[in-house]
Amino acid sequence: MTVVIITDLDGSLLSHSTFSFKQIHNDILELLDSGIHIVPASSKTKIEMNVFCSELGRELPFVYENGAGIQNIRSLMPDSKLPNTLLSEKAVAVDNLWQVWVEKVPNELKKQCLFVHEMDMKQQINLFGLKGERLENALNREFSFCFKFVGNRAELRLLKHILDTNNLSFHQGGRVLTLSGKHNKSDFCELIQFNSRKHGSSSFLVGVGDSENDVELLEACDVSCIIPRPHKPLLSLSIPLERTIIAGSIAPLGWLEAVRKALAINNIQKVANYG
Repeated sequence: MTVVIITDLDGSLLSHSTFSFKQIHNDILELLDSGIHIVPASSKTKIEMNVFCSELGRELPFVYENGAGIQNIRSLMPDSKLPNTLLSEKAVAVDNLWQVWVEKVPNELKKQCLFVHEMDMKQQINLFGLKGERLENALNREFSFCFKFVGNRAELRLLKHILDTNNLSFHQGGRVLTLSGKHNKSDFCELIQFNSRKHGSSSFLVGVGDSENDVELLEACDVSCIIPRPHKPLLSLSIPLERTIIAGSIAPLGWLEAVRKALAINNIQKVANYG
């Protein structure tokens, strides 16, 4: 059986406030060494994801910008003939995104959207909790724009409708919304499952997340782990409770707790040392 943990980062594996995973660093390495695959799936940019892999000390396959693409495919599928970086067919480059935004969204709605790249540096730092090179990496987006919405719910529903009719969408993350094509973090789950079947093996997908932009991913996995949020209600899913694990603590320790429970469901022997 191929076991794959597909996980959000900020607020799920990484601390929501400090972005640290030092407390569970060695545990993650032990999971990887046991043969379990870990695929980070985040709204983070490709550069940010590569920095995370560098800090972990392993080259992981990862999904970036909410499913715009997947990189390091051969880390998961060594004999694959696919390119090592695969772009979603739904991904829209930022220049084209902005053109649709300018042409299709009414001015009254535009006023309710505060784009991060138009903010001053102090506002960006306060919003993201990042500075210096880390902030630059977060802003270096190829297929999405981050923004804060300051309008009401009716206006947000209207914005969603307008974007939908133009093959665009937005995702609610832990700190901001992101404007992008109609891709999401679950888009590469079928590829992962197909690769397992191709090699005569079943797959067991564990999803981990904490925010609304994780919902599609969590509902596509065999078992879903929900990590509590410090200042928001627990994420709600529309899947059976027996497929859901709720961590008792926030990230990063909540990630390890939930993953251990998820792996124990299938009596996966390789995690016996983590219980």
